[in-house]
Parts: sequence; structure tokens; C-alpha cells
Amino acid sequence: MIPPHISKEKIKSIREENENLSLDYIEKIATPILTELTEWANSTVYSKYNGRITLEIRLQESAEAWAITRPSDPMNPTIRMHVGMLREIYRDAFVFPLISQIIAEDSSTISNFNKIFKNLGYTFKSGVPRIPVSQQTELFKLLKPLYEKNRHEKLTDDMLASRFLMFELMTVWLFCHELGHLIQQHYLLQVIDGDEDISSISEAQDDLALHSKDTDENFFLKSQAREILADLEGVGLAVTYMIGKNLLSMPSIYMLLCAQEIMFQRFAVIYPDNFDIPDLKHPNPIIRSEFVQAYSVHFILDALVQRRHIATKGAMVDGMLYLSKRSSLMAGLFWANRYEVFDENNRPKFLRLSDEKHQESKLKYLKTMAHWIDEQISHIEPNHLMRENFLEYFQGLKLFKQPDSATSD
Repeated sequence: MIPPHISKEKIKSIREENENLSLDYIEKIATPILTELTEWANSTVYSKYNGRITLEIRLQESAEAWAITRPSDPMNPTIRMHVGMLREIYRDAFVFPLISQIIAEDSSTISNFNKIFKNLGYTFKSGVPRIPVSQQTELFKLLKPLYEKNRHEKLTDDMLASRFLMFELMTVWLFCHELGHLIQQHYLLQVIDGDEDISSISEAQDDLALHSKDTDENFFLKSQAREILADLEGVGLAVTYMIGKNLLSMPSIYMLLCAQEIMFQRFAVIYPDNFDIPDLKHPNPIIRSEFVQAYSVHFILDALVQRRHIATKGAMVDGMLYLSKRSSLMAGLFWANRYEVFDENNRPKFLRLSDEKHQESKLKYLKTMAHWIDEQISHIEPNHLMRENFLEYFQGLKLFKQPDSATSD
């Protein structure tokens, strides 16, 4: 059932696009990225435990991904992805630069936003930032000649390069989120008894005794906390990937943040227009976004300092806040233009939920999650598969436990 704020006409048009988005093509361009990530995870983590992750990419339409653990053999898990999920990532990455440029040219949205940040050097007027050659992905360089013959005159190199940059970084973060479930060994907090396969996303198995709302009154709160922890682990691992690819600079950081925000917009479709904590295993995606954005600002700034790109966090904190807030704004407008009933009588969902009347319940939700994240970390920390991990660093940030949680030096 399509929610009332989603446009049936737009959904019909998007489904028609599938005729030009071959699953075989999406699998072909995503597989090298995912294979490299799998090899990295095996050499960095699982080889130390005489184990191995198996990657499964299935040619199925549904937009789903799983981290699967066999309790009897936890060091040989599986990350399974349907190409339908990768196609949605590709579709968003393909269209986002175009819609962003239209917004930049046909409205004052970006110019007004830039004025808030005094049009300083880190702001940019175009829909996407300039992508220097050093930030162009290998996939873009490989496929660019195919676009040269029939490229529309308005499709600049920056717009084209940002498509493939966004696709690659979102695919990386999705994989790293699933890897986060595995290396944090979330299955230990899910199983009561049994040795059949379980998944961090689809946990219900008829012949496996798992925790549920019937065995634990805080089941949903704990499950939601683990999802956020997997998100945050994914951020750190994705940034590690970016460093290895020499991509840790403004254009790539912005495209990663946009990609994450669009994914959260996708997940938010089924959630109501409020911040009541739902009886669901996944938290409200806007709450996930708040944690990811706040954590990303700190983590990326610290990574830039460590790599001597900047002298102190304070030197670039305003620039990071600009990228963070702009990504939220542009992803929300992108989603509204692509999917929602969006006109003078219908404000986008992300704007409705930013109204003052929602702020108290939103903050309460964030603080509740902060409490249960700490509670889950107490169980996860002794069993984390990476000796050097993000947990102590994250706890030191005290996100949503103090008035200003995203900008301190």
C-alpha cells in the first residue's frame, strides 16, 4: 500500500524506468566494489579467526540486504544483497545531480542557504560540487567514454562524476553497515537457543529461539540501538575505504552524506509523521540520520586532523556543518521531487517533521536511543571482532547527552 504522501503517478514513472535499468548491468558495476570490500574484511578481520565472509549478490528485484550468521559457525558469515537494492542506489545516484542542478538554477534555495554560511570558500552554488580528477572513481573513468557520444549538453563532467562517486560510496556504506552487524556480533544478543542461520534484519526463524517482545520488554529499543550502532560502524569503515582510495575530501564527503540521507528518506516512507518510538526493530530513519550526521561530523573532522589535512577540528567545523546540513536539505528536496505529493499545498515530509511541535518528542527519542546504545555497547564491547574499534571513541563524544553534541573541538 502506497502511503498518502507518496505520489502514485511518480511511482508509476519510476517503475517504468526499470526498463532501462538492467539488473545485469547493475550487478556488473557493483560486483567489483563489493568483492574488494569482502576481500578487505576477510584479510583485516576474519582471517585472524580462521574465518571468511561470503558475499552473495542475488538477481532479485526486492530492495533488501542482510547480514547472516550461523550461530554454530559465526566466523563464516554471509552478506547477501539483492540487486534490486543496488538498483535503487544507482537510480538515486543517477538522478540526484540532475535534480540538484535544477534546484540550483531554478530557485533561490541554494543561494539563500549559502548566505547563512556567509558564502565562504567551502560553499558552492552548483547542484553538486566540482569533482577534481583525483576524486573521480575508476568506474567513472571506465564508463565515461560511453557517455561522450550522446551526452546532454547540460550534463557536465562534475555531474557525471558525482553519479558514480555517489553510487560507489553508498554501496560501500551499505556493505559496511551489514559488516557492522557481523563484527559487533549482534547475533549474540538475539539468540536464546538454536544453531540455524539468523539475519540481523530478518531474524524470525521458525526453528530458532530468538529474543522478541515476548521474551524482553525492551526488545525493540535494544534492536533499534543495534541498528544505529551498525550505521555508525559503517560510517567509520566507509571513511577508512575513502582514505584508502584517496577520496577523503569535500566532494566525496558531501556525496557520501547525501547518499546516506537519501537512503534514510527511502526508509522513512513507512513511518508516521511523529517521533513516537515504534514497536519496530529499526528506529525512525530521521533518528538514525541524526546520529549518523552528528557522528560523521566528529569522525571525519578527526580523520582530517590525523591525516594533517587540517590543523584542528575548529578549522573546518563550519565547513563540515555546511556539508551536513546541505546534504539533509538537498536529499529531502530530491526525495520530495522524485517521490512525494509536493506542491504549494503539500510540504515535504522532512520539512513537516522539522516543525517546532515535533522537537521535544524528537529529542526524547534521541536521548532514549543514547541510553540504549550505551546499554548495548556494554555487551558488544567485549565481543567486538576488531581490537581497535569505534566504541570508546563514540562514547567519548556523548552524543545527545549534552546540549551541544555535534560541534565541540
